[in-house]
Amino acid sequence: MTQPSPGLMQFYPAFKEKPLKGDPFKISFIAFCAALNVGMGFLVQLLKLPIYLDSVGTILAAVLIGPLAGASSGVLAMIILSITAVPTAIAYCGTAVAIAVCSSFFTRFKFLANMGASIFWGLILGIIAGLISAPVTAYVFRGASLVGADIFTVFFKAEGRPLLESVILGGIPTDCADKVLTSLLCYFLLKAMPDRIAAHFTESRILSAKPE
Repeated sequence: MTQPSPGLMQFYPAFKEKPLKGDPFKISFIAFCAALNVGMGFLVQLLKLPIYLDSVGTILAAVLIGPLAGASSGVLAMIILSITAVPTAIAYCGTAVAIAVCSSFFTRFKFLANMGASIFWGLILGIIAGLISAPVTAYVFRGASLVGADIFTVFFKAEGRPLLESVILGGIPTDCADKVLTSLLCYFLLKAMPDRIAAHFTESRILSAKPE
């Protein structure tokens, strides 16, 4: 199999993923990312915002360590949120995994390396997340996920649209806004990351090419 060139690897941290091998810092970082997701989820729920912001940690873990780390932090956060704040959250574990895998893959195209790419790929992440989540919201919860876009789903349903269509029309714009905001937050966090912390993520070339 042809290997990516060293120059290309600068922006391809997904190709550099290695097992944690008991690395205590990275294991702790995954737990921190899960806690960050939970904290942001709590805040959004408290303020009743029509967004989520519960995938900041998922994206950070995915781009700094790899998709498995991102998926682990995302799924753990969904489980904790379902127990403590949002009972429906656990049903969206598949969405969390997709966000992690896509975030890691998108770094091949400079996701989080600059603001423009972060916005563009954030929009793509939003579309993917919205499409994956829509059937769960529509068929498992009958349109009531208890977070995010429910108010918009009700609006489109009142117009006489089918439930799944209403969920998609309400969910994708909300997910796009959410993932753009989340991506920008991750971009600024990476840009501000101290060198002593970044040194633990030598496989992540996104840090060796510091976000512009």
